[in-house]
Amino acid sequence: MENRLILVGAGGFGRELINWADDIAAQGGQAFAGYLDINANVLAGSAYTLPWLGTPDSYVPQAGDELVIAIADPAGKRAVTDRLRAQGARFGCLIHPSAVVARTAVLGEGVVLCPHALVSADARVGDFVAVNTLSSVGHDAVVGAYSTLSAHVDLTGYVQVGEDCFFGSGARVLPKVKIGARARIGAGATIMRNVAEDAVMFTMPAKKL
Repeated sequence: MENRLILVGAGGFGRELINWADDIAAQGGQAFAGYLDINANVLAGSAYTLPWLGTPDSYVPQAGDELVIAIADPAGKRAVTDRLRAQGARFGCLIHPSAVVARTAVLGEGVVLCPHALVSADARVGDFVAVNTLSSVGHDAVVGAYSTLSAHVDLTGYVQVGEDCFFGSGARVLPKVKIGARARIGAGATIMRNVAEDAVMFTMPAKKL
């Protein structure tokens, strides 16, 4: 039976991953064979011709299938992954050819690394973490499972991030700072002190002068 790489979630992030998988396929890797989504018509009217394979709940695993989760929200990502795992699903990583991963870094199951992502020396990236375009995980940093780094996020050296955290675009965390589980860091925020679990940290928007 043919091995299939299957996308889970075909919204905005999912459409990005379709493109990144095509880049991987151009270098001899595997493109997506189809997608799972609660909306069968989510790609209707778009330039994407990927076939709908059903909803996550209706998915029946086949030998050789590997699923890639394209859900940015950590809680939603965890919930869908748990349901699929209970159905016997297997998961793969998606690592863009332009991503840089140090040889001493450790990546968990189901990790997504988008174009020009960086995972530096001795960093540890947990299961189902997504590191979006031009984001970096500094040396000796730890990122907990199911966390999401949006584009241009900078986690500097020795940062520790708990599970299920979300970082908005352009967020920055200074060295050795600890981010508690389920924290949400707003776009453009610079974090200089430890952040408690479930905290929401943000910076004020720009004002007209």
